[in-house]
Amino acid sequence: MKKTLVALFWIVGIFEMLDAQIRFERAYFIDNEGKRTECVVKNSDWSNNPNSFGYQSPGSNKTTTASISEVQEFGVYNFSKYIRAKVEMDRSSGNVSKMGYAGNPEFRPEEVFLKVLIEGQATLYSFTDGDLILFFFKTGNGPITQLLFKKYIVDQNTVATNAEFREQLATYVKCPEDRSNALKELDYYKSELIRYFSDYHQCMGLKFLNYEPKVKRDLFNVRITSGLGFSAFAFKGVDGFPQKISPRIGLDAEFVLPFNKNKWAFFVEPNLQAFFSTDAIRGDLSSINYRSLELPVGLRHYFYVTPDLRFSLSSAYAFDFNFKSALSRSDGTKYDLLGGNVFAFGAGMGYKKFNAEMRWYQDRDLLGLYTALESKFSKVALVLGWKIF
Repeated sequence: MKKTLVALFWIVGIFEMLDAQIRFERAYFIDNEGKRTECVVKNSDWSNNPNSFGYQSPGSNKTTTASISEVQEFGVYNFSKYIRAKVEMDRSSGNVSKMGYAGNPEFRPEEVFLKVLIEGQATLYSFTDGDLILFFFKTGNGPITQLLFKKYIVDQNTVATNAEFREQLATYVKCPEDRSNALKELDYYKSELIRYFSDYHQCMGLKFLNYEPKVKRDLFNVRITSGLGFSAFAFKGVDGFPQKISPRIGLDAEFVLPFNKNKWAFFVEPNLQAFFSTDAIRGDLSSINYRSLELPVGLRHYFYVTPDLRFSLSSAYAFDFNFKSALSRSDGTKYDLLGGNVFAFGAGMGYKKFNAEMRWYQDRDLLGLYTALESKFSKVALVLGWKIF
């Protein structure tokens, strides 16, 4: 396992170098003096609004960091735009354990980069910090104001909501010709607010820009998996069964997290595994019949070389549910085998719909039911996948 971890660290370093080559994209920024600089920016598809960003000047490989104190606006072409703003912000949490009893906002001044979602007569911005997601707006040359949505505790059994953002929009961002009840049903979600601001401009006959990327994101992937398992079993201090190669079959369900350029994914890969062998151990003929449903659950990180070619690293916790597995000796002695849940680590590559991964597992003690016995079941798997949707 130690050698495996060392190899994975080397792989991480190689993949990071490959990944670094594709993160820089055409961009610009405007400094405090109003000077516009064309550059390439390290585009991380930020899940949280950044306070700084790395960029390279044309013809240079040197990365420079620009902070919020130096830049009033920056953007990645055809992807995103951020503006620096001093705003009054209420950071009240929607988490019940952190929720307060005050229904009115508790504003504090902050200087932040706001992400521009819709830009026009009525401009919509977003701010994300962990599980805190807030929206701001501006009409004409007016100030940038937070759209208010706050949950608060009334008593031990009651949570109330201050949804003042609907009244704010009814006052400042509502088309007179709109007779619908859209505002009453409007929720405090990015997709709904973007649609509302877009509909407002269209209703008013006004031009606007939508900065949300028009990139198709495959947020859910399903692959049929096959491959081979390379397994061996040994008693502690005693030779055991030699390595066997066994086929495997399964299904990989992957949910791609919608940030950081689709590079993180949560996956579940149920598969069937088996290990059958017969051998003479210390003069006694012994046989092992180990069958189980394995359920790795974990995270996968992608490194894109091109839109079609990618590498990946994964880490998972593999649950194991065995089916009446046992080890039998020639004298009639029989030992029931216990599966055991372990950690697994993988490294792979993919091209279009095809995916291949080598996965290393921690050793399992299949004789965990017997205190006087100890064993080691080691396994490495080659997992091959084909995306079906």
